[in-house]
Amino acid sequence: MNRIAKYASLGVATGALLLGSIAAASAADLVILTSWTKGDARRPALDKIVEGFTKQTGITVEIDASSNEGGAIASVYETSLLAGKEADLVLASLEGKLLDWAKRKAVVPVNDFVAAWGLDKTIPVDAIADWTDSDGHVEGLPYLKFTWPWWYNTTLLKQAGVNAVPKTVDELIAAAKALRKAGIEPVTIGGSDWSGEKMMLQIVQSYMPRDEAKKVLSTGGYCANADAMKGVNLLVRLRDEGVFVDGVQGLTSNDATAAFMTGVAAISSMGSWSYKDGEGIAASVTLAGFPAVDGGAYSKPTYYTGATLSGWFVTPAGAKKLDAIKKLVQFVYAPEQLGTLIDHTGAIPVVNVDPKLVAQKAGSTMMTKSMAELPGTVDAAVMPDVWVPGPVTEALYRATSIVFTNGNGPGKVCAALDEAYKK
Repeated sequence: MNRIAKYASLGVATGALLLGSIAAASAADLVILTSWTKGDARRPALDKIVEGFTKQTGITVEIDASSNEGGAIASVYETSLLAGKEADLVLASLEGKLLDWAKRKAVVPVNDFVAAWGLDKTIPVDAIADWTDSDGHVEGLPYLKFTWPWWYNTTLLKQAGVNAVPKTVDELIAAAKALRKAGIEPVTIGGSDWSGEKMMLQIVQSYMPRDEAKKVLSTGGYCANADAMKGVNLLVRLRDEGVFVDGVQGLTSNDATAAFMTGVAAISSMGSWSYKDGEGIAASVTLAGFPAVDGGAYSKPTYYTGATLSGWFVTPAGAKKLDAIKKLVQFVYAPEQLGTLIDHTGAIPVVNVDPKLVAQKAGSTMMTKSMAELPGTVDAAVMPDVWVPGPVTEALYRATSIVFTNGNGPGKVCAALDEAYKK
């Protein structure tokens, strides 16, 4: 079977525009395709790590993010795979289409490499579990993890007469009304993209026990599930009570982040990748979660956490260079190299590193606040990226704008969610 036929199931467009974006054959020994573009705070650290690796081993490495400025790493990689020009490694988040790569033979499962390369002593078992698909394939090697709390600007809350972070839904609604009265926007989020999708699914799962949430996130059936519908009704109530900023359905994550960081909005949901950006307002920020609901599945406010922020995928081309890849992988997981990442970016490695050391090396007030304020005060909701099938994810992004649009009742909202699973 020829290569194009073998990977035809990927369903990737092979038009001249995409094919033209594929880099010519590299003279480097290894090529890494990554979503860490030049504008990514982690990129300088990666460049430094790779330079050190080449100096130590003589193995040359090219980092390719030139075709990924739009964030479409799945399309870039899959197109290069169809053309037989894929990189040897992909460094990216485990989400969307990437969730199905091992099943579709787009990447090589790394089950046999974890122990063989000595990573079983380094990477926690729960991180490997996050990277294991329903067929038992370990899709890649988890590298960086995240926390994803709700951010509350207590200075703005106090200006509106709200003296404490909301701990109940009723308090959140009351806070939103008080903020609006004071001329301050309440909860901001990208209601047209991935950030709004995550908030939407966090709220919708409020009444679902974890196993039930995993099932619904995996297969759909929101309209037919009584607990999911309680969450849908809650989301619609929050929207109609004015909890979210006006026009939220048209905002992107960048819009929402800017609104919070500049003091236009008082509340948002952002991950640890934004801690560096939040340094300027850290004194005003309390990190917490979405309020627990009466009769819900969680006794504490919820947030997200997981080991899927970044990891290393081995490609079919890379499978022919395992000796060099083994050396690179062992190098990037070494404490000194992880320290370089922490120093430069405040990134949180999946390996067991003293949280206080992470905060100290990152020089981050926000990281320190995260370590101090979140443990014991929040429960981890089920992270959708691990359970929502890859082809469904982008359809859910589109459904998000329907969910956040005023006038769309619970029936239309749950129907939009279920429709996404039919794509």
